[in-house]
This record gives sequence, C-alpha cells and structure tokens, in this order.
Amino acid sequence: MRPYVICHMCTSLDGKIIGTRWGKLPGYKHESDLFETTAASFGIGAWLVGTTTMDEFDGRKGPLRHAKGTVPRYDYVANARTKRFAIGADAKGVLRFQENEVGGDHVVLLVTERASNDYLAHLQAAGVSFLFCGKREIDLHLAMRKLRGVLGLRKLMLQGGGKFNGAVLQAGLVDEISHITVPVADGGAGITTMFDGGSSAKATAMLRLLSHKVLAGGAVWCRYKVKMG
Repeated sequence: MRPYVICHMCTSLDGKIIGTRWGKLPGYKHESDLFETTAASFGIGAWLVGTTTMDEFDGRKGPLRHAKGTVPRYDYVANARTKRFAIGADAKGVLRFQENEVGGDHVVLLVTERASNDYLAHLQAAGVSFLFCGKREIDLHLAMRKLRGVLGLRKLMLQGGGKFNGAVLQAGLVDEISHITVPVADGGAGITTMFDGGSSAKATAMLRLLSHKVLAGGAVWCRYKVKMG
C-alpha cells in the first residue's frame, strides 16, 4: 500500500525546469504563480521533493548541538494532527530546519540510519517529523509505504528536481504526470530537465493522455497516466 503519486511540473518546450531563466510569462506575475495555482487545484495536502529542492526552504547552515544521548532509530511524528505535509528526502542529514513548517505545511524528512544523534535531536527540537527509509540511501519503496502507513497519505504530489523525479519514476512509483509546457524554448546546455536519470536502453515509461487544456498566455497543461516500460 502506498500513495497515488502525481508528478506535477512546469517546463519549457524542451523540458527544462529552471523557471527563473524564463523571464515573465504572459498572463502571470511570476513563473511560480502558474505552478502553484495549478498544483492547488488538485486539493492534495502533501508534496514530496529531494534534498536539493528542500534545501531552498530550510534554515541557515551551522554546526549542530551535541545530543545529550542516543536518539532511538524509530519513526518520529511530531504533529499527528496535521493534514498538510512538506516532505523531503535527506539521506545524509544535511538540511537544517529551524521551524517545522513550510508555508503552513508540516515538515517531514525521509532519513537513513546514518543520520547522527546530533542531527536527529536537532530535528526533534525543531518539531520536525522524520521517517527512517533505509540504511545509507533512501529506499523509495519503503518511503512510500511509510508515507501511507505512518502518515495515512492516500495521494501525494511529486515536485522535485530532475534527478529525484527521475529516481521515483524509474522505481515505478509515479502513477500520473501533470505537465505544464510554457511557451518558452530554453535552449540552455546542462539545465535540469523534468526527469534526469541514468543511462537506459529504452524509455522508462509510456504515457496515456488523460486530458489537455490551454491556459492563459499559451501554456498547455496535459495530464498523463503512467504505463511503465
């Protein structure tokens, strides 16, 4: 049992996802407005990103206080009543949240057993929840089972960078793709795309079109059902 996962992303015509490169989009004050308004229309109260994307929301980096003792390696839920979650992967324990919310969404980190006592104690002091999802690297299948079993999530929005999105897709854990193509040809070399991953002899997944809609300013919103290759 795991959540139904929808990967929701805005990209240029050539699949790039760094929206700050695009300038002002027609019909929107900021490129993030297009992403946020369409994401909100799903009514899903939980979003998942990788370490790099989650790093945009945490606090300043600095040394951790020394933990007073050993922190038990059990899943820790700091706020059992919340209905909205900001979920990030952090296999190495590098994020430094000083608060337990991102825009009103409770922070949950997917960690590994190599997380130090100092780091786990820091998260507990900040009121951040964490789930153990592997020994040294994040086991995505285990993570999804825990997000359903521990947090009770039935649906989840995947909104990470290309590497993390690609890993989740390659693991067969994306059920649907919500893709907004903005009327921009990026053309930049080495710019992150919607799904980046390792080399493969064939495409990771085939898609079946569920719906399509033209939005303000000429952006095109398509939703696809994922059929793994």
